[in-house]
Amino acid sequence: MRIRHPQPRNFGLTMFLTRLFGALFLVLSTYNASGYSLIHWFQTRGPQDWLLLLPITCLYVITYIVLLRITVRHLRGTGIALTVALLGSIAYVLVDADIIPLEDGNDLMPILLYMFGGLIAIGICWASAWVMLTGQVSIDNLNA
Repeated sequence: MRIRHPQPRNFGLTMFLTRLFGALFLVLSTYNASGYSLIHWFQTRGPQDWLLLLPITCLYVITYIVLLRITVRHLRGTGIALTVALLGSIAYVLVDADIIPLEDGNDLMPILLYMFGGLIAIGICWASAWVMLTGQVSIDNLNA
C-alpha cells in the first residue's frame, strides 16, 4: 500500500477562471441589460413572486457581503484601487482598439459589470496568488 502525500493547493489558472465565472454569474444575474436578472424580476413580477424572491434575495445579499468582505480584507484599499486601475486600463485598450464598441453611456454598463466581477474574482483569489508569488502565508486575525 502506497502512502500518498497530499499536493499543496497552489493557485492556478483553473482556480482563477472558476472563481471569475462564479463572480461574473453573480454580478450579471443580479443586473444585466438583457432583462433577465434579479432586478428585472423584482420590477416585473415582484408583487406576485415575493415569497420566492425573499429567500433568493437574502441569498444574494449574503453572498455579496461574504465576497466583498473577502475582497476588501485581501486587497485592502490600495489593492482595490490598483485592481480597478488595471481593469479600467484593460477596458480602455479594448474600447480604443474597437474590440468593444462604446457609442453612448448605455454601452458603459456591461463594461462596469464585468470590471466589478473581475474585482471580486481577483479579491477572492489574491491570498492564494500571494502565497504562490511570495511564499508568505497570511494568517487572519481571529479576534477581528
